[in-house]
Amino acid sequence: MQILETERLILRTWQYDDIDWFAAMNQDPEVMRYFPNRQDYAYTQRIIEGAIGQQDESGYSLYVVVIKARQEPIGFVGLSNLTMDFDAHFTPATEIGWRIKSAHWREGYAFEAASAVIRYAFETLGLQELVSFTAVTNLPSRRLMEKLHMQHEPKDDFSHPGIPVDHPLSVHVLYRIKSPYTLA
Repeated sequence: MQILETERLILRTWQYDDIDWFAAMNQDPEVMRYFPNRQDYAYTQRIIEGAIGQQDESGYSLYVVVIKARQEPIGFVGLSNLTMDFDAHFTPATEIGWRIKSAHWREGYAFEAASAVIRYAFETLGLQELVSFTAVTNLPSRRLMEKLHMQHEPKDDFSHPGIPVDHPLSVHVLYRIKSPYTLA
């Protein structure tokens, strides 16, 4: 089901036949550079099932990003509930997250899709705040958060509960955006 449309993109809900391209993307070392592990087929399937379930329960989820002109899925951008599965000082919260195939980096797709999702979250869903986080060293995602006018407060930085404390990707930065918001 199509949720949003931008100039170049369609954001839609997941289908079970998205598994092959998404599993391949989750094995790309560039895409998974700031994750402790690449995600196998079974884990990828759980992500899709979780997104489908969250869409049914909450009315929003992570959305497949499709290039309209080619009907090509290139990743996801969307919303995820952070509740009991994720224990941190800022939870419960709604996260905006993204992952785009490396072949489509630096084409503006993540910004275009994330901008649409932020508008949707605040204007249609009536959410009051979104968070996003990443490893301190993930400068591309941090730049996108800043371009989206998300705010970073160093006091909010945290050790990711799913990553061992001594792992180089353990420390994460947290960014927030609140409604009302301003997008470029």
